[in-house]
Amino acid sequence: MLKTGLIQPETIPGHFPRNLRTIVELYRSCLDSGAELVLCPPLALSGMHTGELALRDGFRSQHRAALTYLAKEIADIPLVLGAADEEGLHFHLLRNGRSFPQEAVIPHSASCTSSVPVSGIFRNTGEAGFSILPWAPSSPVPCLLLRTPSGAWRAGLLEQEEEEERCLAQATGLPVFTSRLAGGEGPFLLPGASSAWSGNGSLLGRLRLFERDSAVISAEAPAHQAFSLPAPEEQLRHALRKGMADFIQKTGHISACLNLLESPSSPLLAHLSKEALPSLKITGLIPRLPGVPERDLARARALADRLGIHAREWTFPSPTAGEGPEGHFTAMWSMRQWVQGEGALLLSALNGTDVMTDSPLLPGALAADFMPLGDLYETELADLFPGLLTPAPEAAMRDGLLIRLHRNHESATPLADRLPEREQEIRRLQRRARASEWMRRKLPPRLLLRSAPGKPETPYVHRLMD
Repeated sequence: MLKTGLIQPETIPGHFPRNLRTIVELYRSCLDSGAELVLCPPLALSGMHTGELALRDGFRSQHRAALTYLAKEIADIPLVLGAADEEGLHFHLLRNGRSFPQEAVIPHSASCTSSVPVSGIFRNTGEAGFSILPWAPSSPVPCLLLRTPSGAWRAGLLEQEEEEERCLAQATGLPVFTSRLAGGEGPFLLPGASSAWSGNGSLLGRLRLFERDSAVISAEAPAHQAFSLPAPEEQLRHALRKGMADFIQKTGHISACLNLLESPSSPLLAHLSKEALPSLKITGLIPRLPGVPERDLARARALADRLGIHAREWTFPSPTAGEGPEGHFTAMWSMRQWVQGEGALLLSALNGTDVMTDSPLLPGALAADFMPLGDLYETELADLFPGLLTPAPEAAMRDGLLIRLHRNHESATPLADRLPEREQEIRRLQRRARASEWMRRKLPPRLLLRSAPGKPETPYVHRLMD
């Protein structure tokens, strides 16, 4: 088997200079390790979640210029890269300053035998040295098979895909390489963990989960440790920390603020912020509102001291701040004005349970810039980080219903028919979700860790059937 370099960049959509520099650095590290061919994930140059940027003429011209410049940085060892052009997504083989467009198209054609695009890489005597063609069982035998999945990370994704890779390698007797991007792109998290499998289905190597990485892998002497995937809970903890760090860093902020009394999840968010970015300057805002017990203020001050974050107490004139949600709203928007002057990023500690059930807190959360915990329910966070969050006794039943209604997209009426003893709670949760639906649409970005990207929280079928 070829000594094949596998690179796994972290990208920023539309940031061509940074993405190009990352690809070149990882490519050269593979050259130093003796690679004969280097594989790069599709869309590493442009970033994956470009949205409407990809429709702009300026973006397309910059993309073409970046691809031309990248080709000039590639030496005699070819680099395989998937890039977008006017006709769609195609592979390009870069070598000796030139780009050779290939016939293989992304996504896969109907002839592929799996749900992920699979292409064959062939050695030839042409100027490019290799060629890339769509692969089918009837195709000529290639040097290796290349899979290019493009989905954002979700629980269970990597385990499912690696089983498909192993089965494909065993069925064909060919080495199978899977190439993925890594790191955060806004609310999405790209999994990384690019891998290589031998023709008998044994793991040759795997790159790091969620992190920029590279390795040169061969069947005779795998150069990269073939470690096992972490347990699903550990993957989720890693994803949450990595997603927070990437979102904050890629927005260009060097400081962040959060309200230490916003919700019971505030201490957890403070801990995670310090773990994810130890060098980040974090300010813990403590609003002194009417009705807030002194013990809560003391607890917030103690938390800030323990974590080494700066505590800033905020006293509001009594005419401008009331108790309950009204006071929370006033506090958050007053903090927003201060944070803008400081150039910091304002975080919200509301979790998925708060978002779906506590409508009075949502107007204040609109002031924030980022809501890292908004996709995970209270009991999920308590299980992931024991000791930092203590849910109420009825939380497990409530969150179980929320998951079925809003994450699994079950309609309330059939669910109530199956669980008649819970119908009153199901209807209560349904009413709360309907009342806050428009407000939730305006909330700040959150990491998508459990929700399926692109699907609404409250299915339209609820309104049709109920």
